[in-house]
Amino acid sequence: MVEIVDVVIRNANDQDLEAMEWEGEYRRYRRLYKMALDEARLGRRIVLVAETGGRLIGQILVQLGRADSDGTGYLYAFRVRPAWRNQGIGTRLIQEAEACLVRLGCRRALIAVAKDNPSARRLYERMGYGHYADDPGEWSFTDDIGHLQHIFEPSWLMERILSP
Repeated sequence: MVEIVDVVIRNANDQDLEAMEWEGEYRRYRRLYKMALDEARLGRRIVLVAETGGRLIGQILVQLGRADSDGTGYLYAFRVRPAWRNQGIGTRLIQEAEACLVRLGCRRALIAVAKDNPSARRLYERMGYGHYADDPGEWSFTDDIGHLQHIFEPSWLMERILSP
């Protein structure tokens, strides 16, 4: 475990794209991260990163509901580097994402957690999220080299009603 001196939670920018790939571990999501940053500039997503000593150590993305939706934000691509886990950084990222949603007038936050990740589910439950549905977790995306990738990750859908 690394001792954290100063962690800053901030909006991501294009200069963060490579760092969000975590030395290539998440390179396959490069197009999705770029799209999320483009949509953040248009007010349709939120992309937050946690940084310490000039290094990205965590991130969370939020897809905002359309104007005709019920004021829901969907949190996803949430991760904290292993050496910095269990130090409150994940909690701070989620809290900041929720604060952004409240400022935008959203009333509800959703997050999916893989059924094989009980520690993440415990974190979300501690933060007030409750299970409301199961999700087959089937989705597809085009990776960084143009190949279609199919994901199968059965998940629990969890929600939290946000207070203004």
